[in-house]
Amino acid sequence: MSEVLYEERGRLAVVTWNRPDALNTFTREMRIAFIDVMKRCAAADHIRAVVLTGAGRGFSAGADLNSLPPAGVQVAAMLENEFGPGILAIGELPKPVIAAVNGFASGIGAGYALACDMVLMGEKAFLQLPFARIGLVPDGGLTWQYAQRIGPKLAFELALSGDRVPAARCVELGLANKAVPDADLLNEACALAEKLADAAPLALAGTKRLLRRAPSLDLAGAIREEGAIQKDCIDSQDFREGVKAFFDKRAPKFSGR
Repeated sequence: MSEVLYEERGRLAVVTWNRPDALNTFTREMRIAFIDVMKRCAAADHIRAVVLTGAGRGFSAGADLNSLPPAGVQVAAMLENEFGPGILAIGELPKPVIAAVNGFASGIGAGYALACDMVLMGEKAFLQLPFARIGLVPDGGLTWQYAQRIGPKLAFELALSGDRVPAARCVELGLANKAVPDADLLNEACALAEKLADAAPLALAGTKRLLRRAPSLDLAGAIREEGAIQKDCIDSQDFREGVKAFFDKRAPKFSGR
């Protein structure tokens, strides 16, 4: 059975970590399979949004410590060549990716969740960085994710303490968008994905790119980047359709062209 499930629901792709008996900890096969699934999502023009979740009790408990290579240089290579490309693929996908965090997202599992464009959490779910407790540093981009979202001081506290951050607190801190009843999590995530899928694909991809790049730009740089992307949007069929639909007082039918 595949360790990463891919299911199409109309315009949506639901991607599910599928090692529930091992708390969805990552094997090499799982890491590589996820990269392949992201490529599949990118290539499917009819897929407009992606939901990422975990089978069983939780989203993911992170790396499978039973399968880690013995040498540090091998772990570094694994992070750069297997974990890293999958996490980066979430941000590079020109479509929204919504994490539906059930139960827990721990260790590098939290890295995949926070790399998503939006994060929904079950009310009983939590994020956790337990690295320091076993003599490691946060990886998978988690130092960057936490520092960017909650500031270096609180990031330092949570990274070194390894404390669980409950869903409601994650929403307060800006680590998650919303906490919902656990039983409603996947349906809520899919409903949100459907709403985002209504947007013009070029505009959505451009907005995602701009927001992803914003932390590395100053105001003048952001204005230049916006202008370059806006030029392509203005010239698109979708812009003409959007304006016509506005005056016709109807919902637009975007094609991505």
